[in-house]
Amino acid sequence: MATRAVNHNRNSSAVFKLTFAAGTQVHASTVPFLASNTTNWAGANNHTLAEIMTSYWVSFAETYDPNPRRDPRAPFWPSYLSGGDGSVTNGESVGFTVQAVTYNSISPVEDPDADAKCEFFGNNGYTVMN
Repeated sequence: MATRAVNHNRNSSAVFKLTFAAGTQVHASTVPFLASNTTNWAGANNHTLAEIMTSYWVSFAETYDPNPRRDPRAPFWPSYLSGGDGSVTNGESVGFTVQAVTYNSISPVEDPDADAKCEFFGNNGYTVMN
């Protein structure tokens, strides 16, 4: 999906992808780190990570970029487009860069989903659409 967003959005550098291996590690595992009806993220088991993740989300909501208003402890979150070996001269290439979050680190890595199996769905969208 991120690759397709890069290919079809007017601002392809405003595509950001996250892999989140903290919390429950099931679908919506970021929720306790982003949303709480009480202060101090009562459902999150790591408040520092909750503060950092919330700062990314607030910055993105306000600026379409998770970086400008991020927590000072939060590392820079590169766009999905970054990291490719292309240039303006030879045609920009997508670097497939995602922000990988674990309990121990937050760092950019190559997208683990960028492979031939996933590319099938991207190339055959109308075929697999129901």
